[in-house]
Amino acid sequence: MSTPGKPPLGSASLAAVAGWDERRSHAHSVQFYEDDDFLLDGLSRFIGAALLAGDSALVIATKAHREGLDRRLTSRGLDLTPAITRGRYLSFDAAETLSQFIVDGKIDEGRFSRLVGSVIKQVAEAARLDHQPVAIFGEMVNLLWEEGKADVAIQLEQRWSELARTHAFHVHCAYPIHFFSQERDQVLLHTLCSQHSFVVPTEGFMALASDEERRRNVLFLQQKAQALETEIRERKQADQSLRESEERLRMAQQIAGIGSFEWTIETNVNRWTREVEAMHGLPPGGFAGTREAWEELLHPDDRNEVLKLVAASFETGAPVQGEWRVVWPDGSVHWIAGKWQVIRDQSEKPLRITGACLDVTDRKRAEEASLQLAAIVQSAADAIVGKDLNGIITSWNQAAENIFGYRAEEIVGRSILLIIPPELHDEERRILAKIRAGERIEHFETVRLRKDGTRLNVALTISPVKDQTGKIVGAAKIVRDITQQKELEENLQTTEKLAAVGRLSATIAHEINNPLAAVTNFIYLARQQPHLPDKLKNYLSSADRELRRVSHIARQTLGFYRDDSQPLQIGVAGAIQDVLTIYNTRLKCKALRVKKRIQRGLMVCTAEGEFKQILSNLIANAIDACNPRGRIVIRARATRHFQSGQEGIRVTIADDGVGIQPENKQKLFTPFFSTKGEVGTGLGLWVTKDLIEKKGGSICFRSQTQAKAGTVFSFFIPRQ
Repeated sequence: MSTPGKPPLGSASLAAVAGWDERRSHAHSVQFYEDDDFLLDGLSRFIGAALLAGDSALVIATKAHREGLDRRLTSRGLDLTPAITRGRYLSFDAAETLSQFIVDGKIDEGRFSRLVGSVIKQVAEAARLDHQPVAIFGEMVNLLWEEGKADVAIQLEQRWSELARTHAFHVHCAYPIHFFSQERDQVLLHTLCSQHSFVVPTEGFMALASDEERRRNVLFLQQKAQALETEIRERKQADQSLRESEERLRMAQQIAGIGSFEWTIETNVNRWTREVEAMHGLPPGGFAGTREAWEELLHPDDRNEVLKLVAASFETGAPVQGEWRVVWPDGSVHWIAGKWQVIRDQSEKPLRITGACLDVTDRKRAEEASLQLAAIVQSAADAIVGKDLNGIITSWNQAAENIFGYRAEEIVGRSILLIIPPELHDEERRILAKIRAGERIEHFETVRLRKDGTRLNVALTISPVKDQTGKIVGAAKIVRDITQQKELEENLQTTEKLAAVGRLSATIAHEINNPLAAVTNFIYLARQQPHLPDKLKNYLSSADRELRRVSHIARQTLGFYRDDSQPLQIGVAGAIQDVLTIYNTRLKCKALRVKKRIQRGLMVCTAEGEFKQILSNLIANAIDACNPRGRIVIRARATRHFQSGQEGIRVTIADDGVGIQPENKQKLFTPFFSTKGEVGTGLGLWVTKDLIEKKGGSICFRSQTQAKAGTVFSFFIPRQ
């Protein structure tokens, strides 16, 4: 810190120096310096002159500057010991002193005045000063400025000026000139200088020997300042143009979803824009900024291929592009498309890689969904047909080929009317009108034509197809062949009707047989009477023959009701599934869920038609009872009758429908009683109960209409 080659500091040399270091009463000066030596040289004159004159000095500075000042004063022949002993020379650490009056980052004016004022008074009394001011060097403002607290530093300068009104001292402050290297510091510098009564420029200006040199230097500085202002103005304009260009680029990238990156090879610094960070699931500033950090984000299955692309960009020097997956911090996988190029210097040495990225996750997912949808369409069991709003076929899957007999290349581009019977062409026009209106058509049963001319019963579900703007451009049609199902339903209905008619006929025949037998007996007795006229005998013989014919008809009616088929071993699960298949359409219309809990391999020996008739009646009733989106549970297992202990099977069919009202429970198995109003015949449960009991079985039920409404039917049939 000391300057070698300088003569010892004496009273004559100190007195000969004029300028800022001459103490003035109530003075507040500031010095700007480039080098500590220049600062300490001036301070040694300022503080040394006061001590040599027998006056007081106070130094509040950093440890380095306090020690450097002491060494300079001592090296120039000033013994500090007497002044320190008498209390004329006090030295304090700037940071520690600051801490005693800074509260919550601000100056406590009361503490400052009490603390600094008492120290000034103490040092002045030690020298018994009457009029000479205390020489003070304060470096606390320097520390505040260095910490970025310029506003607090200026407040401290103001506190020094206010304290000078009540105390006699000359306080000198100092700042490194590099604190004010930016253009924006000009206003702060002006404000700072306005707080002082004396300003000392840097050592370059002070080294000028004459006024003429100073005037010339001022002129040169003015010219330099003018040139600098021009350069600054031009640079501002260029910077503004650059910022506007960068802003336009940034906005374009944001609109397009594009991010940019630059990897400096020598330093391994990889800079990303916010858009690139967002593509990798990172918050702004969340990227570590190295190649290794980027590689960690690559999907393990894609990492090697991407690194090969990077290597290729070094080898070829041409732009390289590719698509790969990245794994976000939350574990989700996303797709990125990137393009980059290696930038080289004049010697062809690689300097950096510059490129851009685009998040293509949505496009990739759409492509994957399209491929999956295409696979689903092609493998679907139902025909899936696309058409435009004019009814021209645009797509035709494999199931459509199987159902209608036309290959895709035969029918795509032709009218949908080709597979519609002529009498139903108007139906297609109504369908297209609804599609244009944005309506969806669900489970519309109709008739369509195969290529060979045969007719099919089909169920149609048709939905509008929209383009990216939401405009309806066509329709997607799902066609299900329900021909076999319709036949099964018709057969089942026929069987049920025949069973009902047969039961009714049997009942009537049974009722006829009783009086018929009595009449036959009476005729027999009448014919046994003696002395009957021949004519009367002939009448009785004719009546007997007619009665026998009526009896034969009655026996035929009874035989019609009875099932003469032989019992067979039947798989219970298969029989249940057969019946459910028949009712599949009704189940779907109401969106009912069917849960089956059937013992594996369960068999029963019975007449197949009768067993399915029982199941059909009970399942049909459950479907009718359920609300839309309801549930039906079917259970079947081997068991023993709870009373007789006989082995058999028990089948339970439960629904969560509305339940049976209490007043109707006693009449449920009564012929012609129905809870379905005019829709029901009232014969189903009656026939069902009769068939079960004929096999030696039994049926029961429970139902409730309040909370957890629903009905459960359970029947038992002996195994043999």
